[in-house]
Amino acid sequence: MNQLIAVITGGTRGIGLGIAEALVKRKASVAITYHDNDDDAEGAKQRLQNLARDGQKILLLKGSVGDAGVTANHYQTAVDQLGDITVLVNNAAMVTPHGFEQVSLEHWDKTLRVNLSGAFYWSSLVVPAMKNAEFGRIVNISSIAARGGGVVGPHYAASKAGMLGLTRYAARDLGPFGITVNAIAPAFIQDASIFTIWTDEQKADLKKKVFVPRLGLMADVVKAFEYLLDTPYVTGVTLDVNGGAFVI
Repeated sequence: MNQLIAVITGGTRGIGLGIAEALVKRKASVAITYHDNDDDAEGAKQRLQNLARDGQKILLLKGSVGDAGVTANHYQTAVDQLGDITVLVNNAAMVTPHGFEQVSLEHWDKTLRVNLSGAFYWSSLVVPAMKNAEFGRIVNISSIAARGGGVVGPHYAASKAGMLGLTRYAARDLGPFGITVNAIAPAFIQDASIFTIWTDEQKADLKKKVFVPRLGLMADVVKAFEYLLDTPYVTGVTLDVNGGAFVI
């Protein structure tokens, strides 16, 4: 496998941080983007640096992935300090629960920019160098909400569904260049996102939606990511990590 130089958007906590840790353990240099929580970012950087060995670099990139100009600057900084990107994980997302009639036009637009447009911005930037290297891995972190609606709201569901279309088209277009593009659609990951603040009673209700004895963990999503990282023959798929909930 080529040298791993990775960008994980929204990589300072939750699933993004779990994936970043896995990549650092594989001797990757890693850049993680974040919006504005400096405490989380510094804590994440310290955790990753504790795992890093000689020659590995850890880079923080502050700003919204939903801003194309910010993303372009982040990309150039990452290339200048780490080298050409070989692994991209589009994980950054706004997760703000609202019912259909409560979603404002502003909130709709912002959610689509961050969750979906940001994935396109980053992907369009890293692809030329991946083509030249004839190697690349792009993994889009979607959600069960992409196909089942979910519990967050229509803005979130639409953004995550859009990621699946982006994944399939990019996989077909980029496959001949050794670039795989896949998605992971997690659900009910109890130690990530909004579920970390849910009560035991709420989590008990969630358990009724899965076939297995427990809710998901970030480690389950990380294992799915590592599979997609390792295989050159799987592309254009959405790997469900949801305890069977999508079957219901």
